[in-house]
Amino acid sequence: MYQNSRRPSNRPKKQKTPKWPFVLLAVFAVCLLLGSAYMVFRNVKKIVPNGEQTSEQTLSFDKQQFSLTDPTSPWLVVNKQHPLNPLAYAPSDLRTPDMSTETDQRVNDRTATALEVMAAAAKKKRLTLTLASGYRSYSQQTSIYNNMVRAYGQAEADRQSARPGHSEHQTGWAADLGAGSGKCRIEACFANTPEGKWLAANAYKYGFIIRYAEGKESVTGYEYEPWHVRYVGTDLAIEMYRTGIKTLEEFFDLPAASNY
Repeated sequence: MYQNSRRPSNRPKKQKTPKWPFVLLAVFAVCLLLGSAYMVFRNVKKIVPNGEQTSEQTLSFDKQQFSLTDPTSPWLVVNKQHPLNPLAYAPSDLRTPDMSTETDQRVNDRTATALEVMAAAAKKKRLTLTLASGYRSYSQQTSIYNNMVRAYGQAEADRQSARPGHSEHQTGWAADLGAGSGKCRIEACFANTPEGKWLAANAYKYGFIIRYAEGKESVTGYEYEPWHVRYVGTDLAIEMYRTGIKTLEEFFDLPAASNY
């Protein structure tokens, strides 16, 4: 009797491919795409060229943290439109910083400490920053200004020197720095010395700004002074560096102070 039966096959049965590796791969791909999108989003929110900044960054920095008019405030703004109050103000904490100085130059205590740290950092690069000029009293500034007027006329004197009661040097927050070699002392060419180049690139790390920046005479009222630094604290100095804003007037949305 013929039996219509199939003989068992000797071929191995096909094994089903597990699906979990593909699931994991898909999850990984999605995470990678989300991560990339997030990084792009973050980069878009970063500072854009030419000193512009996003509204979120503008709001995140507290511009009301310190006074702009109190002489004891590191954010004090003194210019031709904003005199000191009182006009003959004198700091109570003046001292000579532990660095190379010309004669007996003093600044206020916080500025002195910051200058010491900055000068030590420069020294590690084999550069010597010297303190050429620090605090000047109201009477000293009166004498300096009057001599400038007699020598160059009032218009030129106002480009190079502050009237008494309008000088950053009277606040104790400012300093004129020079190179250890003495080259280009209180001259624009200081910007081209090794010390001048280092100062321009690194001052913000120690809480300083170049107060009278190049090309900003119409804003600050003074010609470019690469040697004149102003202590504002590291928070503000770093923020100004990050945003590319060169002057206190522009950062705090104050009117230009080109004239008295």
